[in-house]
Amino acid sequence: MLKTEPVAGYIPELKALKARLSVFVRMRWLVVAGIIAVALSAKYLFHISFNLLPVFIICLFLLVYNFWVYLWNRRLAKDDTELVINRAQTSGYLQVLLDLAVLTVLLHFTGGITNPFVFVYVIHTTAASILLSRRRAYELTTIAVGMAALLAFLEYYGVIGHVNLVGFLPVNLYRQLNFVWSVIVTLAVLTYTSTYISTAVAGELRQQHLKMDLLRDKLLKEDEIELERISSEVTRLKDERTSFVRLLNVVTHDLQAPLVAVQSCISYVLDGYAGEVVPEQKDWLQRGSRRIDGLLLLITDLLDIPRIELGQLKQEMADLSLNEVITHSLEGLEIVAAKKGLKLLVELPEKSPVVTGSARRLQQVITNLINNAVNYTKEGEIKISLTEHDDEVSVAVSDTGIGIPAQDLPRLFDEFYRGSNVETKGSGLGLSIARRIINAHSGKIWVESPNPATGHGSIFTFVIPKKQNKTN
Repeated sequence: MLKTEPVAGYIPELKALKARLSVFVRMRWLVVAGIIAVALSAKYLFHISFNLLPVFIICLFLLVYNFWVYLWNRRLAKDDTELVINRAQTSGYLQVLLDLAVLTVLLHFTGGITNPFVFVYVIHTTAASILLSRRRAYELTTIAVGMAALLAFLEYYGVIGHVNLVGFLPVNLYRQLNFVWSVIVTLAVLTYTSTYISTAVAGELRQQHLKMDLLRDKLLKEDEIELERISSEVTRLKDERTSFVRLLNVVTHDLQAPLVAVQSCISYVLDGYAGEVVPEQKDWLQRGSRRIDGLLLLITDLLDIPRIELGQLKQEMADLSLNEVITHSLEGLEIVAAKKGLKLLVELPEKSPVVTGSARRLQQVITNLINNAVNYTKEGEIKISLTEHDDEVSVAVSDTGIGIPAQDLPRLFDEFYRGSNVETKGSGLGLSIARRIINAHSGKIWVESPNPATGHGSIFTFVIPKKQNKTN
């Protein structure tokens, strides 16, 4: 993050400027190697006569100077204040200016205006156009042309000596005024044309870059506002859900007490404590009692939802044997299955895996799954299996029953949802509560119908994490 409020376009301009300065440093290393290679080739391959010592001294100066620039750029890269962009631009300006001066000195010792590499000035002015503002680019272009012209005329009038490239060009070529002017004019045309094109393209790219960054900032701001709105909405919904769960807990608890009292009174009358009950009266009282049993079961299910949602299961968590939980879940259900002529198969490992959970709630889940399998299986068998994996355990309850229609599978664990092929009555909360319980144990539960192993019936499976390095 910036320490101060950035001006428009500051961030992209600064990033681009730092990147370009780094590129120029890398190019300068290559230039030094190129100068040495060209000088040696000219001297020993093409037998052009000139003194190599000044060239090597200039290369050494370039190496030292470029290393200093490299260190400066590293320091500059760590600075994120607004003033750094001015320092970076000034640094770039001075680097190009010094490069032009070095090039001019190098040309003086390698043939002056007669050296074909005099047009390398164009590369420097192009770099200035990319790196700097339009005004500074034209300033450096003018300086480049001025340095070349100054070098040419100082040598022409004999103010400074001229190094002839013996064996490459005529000796007195630098004394021919037409040649000097033609080179200077050509160089001026090339450098100013290059600067004009480069600044136009670079300026347009900067504008496009700025527009893109402004658009990005606008979109990010809009996304931030939208995320804040969504976060507020989620918080509000969570608060409403918590309030509703607490209200549900209070209401269902208040409903349970009078229903239990009414159930007790009906049982008292059915047992004959209030006098003889004729068969017709007994039938009506029994119907009422069954209705109340159904309501009490619904209330119990409704009470489970707020208890689970409010995290009360955490208080019941303990290390437990899953074999024992499954065994206790089967109590009483074997008799119910036997009465329907169903086989109840149980597959448990010899050493029970240990899990951390609520024994009562896990037993509630397994009992619900087995009870559903018994209710919706007319013949065949019901199988309960426990499988231990590396980091988790899975419990599966499969049956040979009526199965579940494909369109019902996605909603089967929703509150109050019942399969379209189910005729028996129920609250539609059993599987929803089972899912909540398993989720509270950091597990997951799902159903497959038909059972992939048999091609018919259903199989309910849930997995929960295993207690590591512990077995019973």
